[in-house]
Amino acid sequence: MSRNAAALNPGRGNRRFILLAIVLGLMGAGLVYVATSRNTTSGGGGGSAADTPVLVAKVDIPARTTVTADMVEVRLVDVDSRSALAYDSVEGIKGKVTRFPIAANEQVLSSKVVDLSGGSAATARSLSYIIPEGKRAFAISASEIRDVGGLLLPGDYVDVMVKYDVAFGDETKSGYLAHILLQNVEILAVSQALVDLVPGQEPSETGQRERISEGKPNPGAGTVTLALTAEDAQLIFLAESHGDIRFALRPYGDSEERPVDFTTERELLPPNIPAPIKR
Repeated sequence: MSRNAAALNPGRGNRRFILLAIVLGLMGAGLVYVATSRNTTSGGGGGSAADTPVLVAKVDIPARTTVTADMVEVRLVDVDSRSALAYDSVEGIKGKVTRFPIAANEQVLSSKVVDLSGGSAATARSLSYIIPEGKRAFAISASEIRDVGGLLLPGDYVDVMVKYDVAFGDETKSGYLAHILLQNVEILAVSQALVDLVPGQEPSETGQRERISEGKPNPGAGTVTLALTAEDAQLIFLAESHGDIRFALRPYGDSEERPVDFTTERELLPPNIPAPIKR
């Protein structure tokens, strides 16, 4: 009887196979989902686990700021989230100075800081980091006479003397007057060699900054760069155009500035020189 019922209703058996196939398919999809979730969570295959150290700013760090350990911290991020330029430890950033602002929670990148220690970063692009506060870097043409026989070094201090032509009516006396225009001026650079300073160094008791190491004389230097106030930079600019500039090198540690009267050509002659005899 049942055999005859199945024969009379063949669709019932087909529905059983379809339901079984659906159930097996759902189970397979669930297993695939579980396996994929485990791989993602454990970092297998995708490498996206938060297990890669990266140095991040804890606070906003302005430009031209020496980075200290309390400004940064190490966090773990996905490997894909870490920049190739990022630091991974506090030790790597100590003593470096920010070239650009770094926002809080931002990765600290090597492109945003500069190392001013040991002279290794004393390159042309770092000149702005060694200019004293309130001063300007001003370069003038150099020669063996102007820069003390080619022996002037970055970090030296000099007095700047200028010799002028003076007009007396229709007559111009060449090189008639000389005077010390500026005193105790720091040499920031000779050609492309910069002074080697300790980062963030304050002036000594003499008002002068201490360099870490000595440079090498460069008799062929084409320029000498001075640390000047904006007002003094204007004076030097005019003096270079209208006079002959010379440097007088100061002894180490001598920062004294005192009034010095100008000198004229007349003072080269003895005071008791006899007057010409009229005939």
